[in-house]
Amino acid sequence: MSYRDAVMAAKYAGGANEQATALHQRRLEAVTDGAGYFGFDAPRGIVVHVVPTGVYDDGYAIDLGEHSVLPEADPMRPKQLPVLGRDGARGSWTADGFGATVEFGNGAGCSGYAHLFSNGVVESVSAIPFEKSETDRPRIDGRSLELDLTRSVRRYLRVLAYHQRTAPIYVAFTMYGVDGCLLATGTDGNTDDTERSFRDPILAPFPVTLDNFDADVRAELADPIDALWRGAGYPNSPFFESGKWELRSAFDDID
Repeated sequence: MSYRDAVMAAKYAGGANEQATALHQRRLEAVTDGAGYFGFDAPRGIVVHVVPTGVYDDGYAIDLGEHSVLPEADPMRPKQLPVLGRDGARGSWTADGFGATVEFGNGAGCSGYAHLFSNGVVESVSAIPFEKSETDRPRIDGRSLELDLTRSVRRYLRVLAYHQRTAPIYVAFTMYGVDGCLLATGTDGNTDDTERSFRDPILAPFPVTLDNFDADVRAELADPIDALWRGAGYPNSPFFESGKWELRSAFDDID
């Protein structure tokens, strides 16, 4: 299904939250079928959509001119359109918008991309684990996952605010192909307290609604991020408790 077809199908899915969910699901199917952008075809990955209000009407909402697509001097080296868990992105235009992409170091193709569609939706896709896994089963660093997901969504919101998109904004994400993968806390030792495995191939927490572009992204994503940890048998994120995020200082340093 093309991106335009996915948008048209989602338009009639119900209310705004249902529309964003339907758009996410249809694009997720395209990505897992190998029909994403830049030749992305990883067996395991994470797919994120940031959907502002009013994206289902015909026409172009965003100026994709070279000097206005991103709030930075050189869109060919995009900083405000980060690829989840990846560095060294390069920018390029597509038939549907503008994207940042990162290749695998071994030349095995696209490891991830972030795509800004002309109607204002951001689609972010990345292979997981972000780092090369040295274990028999792929090992996902939960600390890096939380930090990169929060950082990337925060920057996508900045891009949409720059283009004067309309709130509320809907954020949905799914991890696929993860059954049997390890989710680790990033602390020392390999025990049930620091490393557990996902049981299901697909984890699709419910979408969240952000009322404005300045929302505290980590606080707003608390429930769906907890759902990812619960998918591996943890009670919730080990880094967020009583409204306090243990990784806040690390996030502020990289944001």
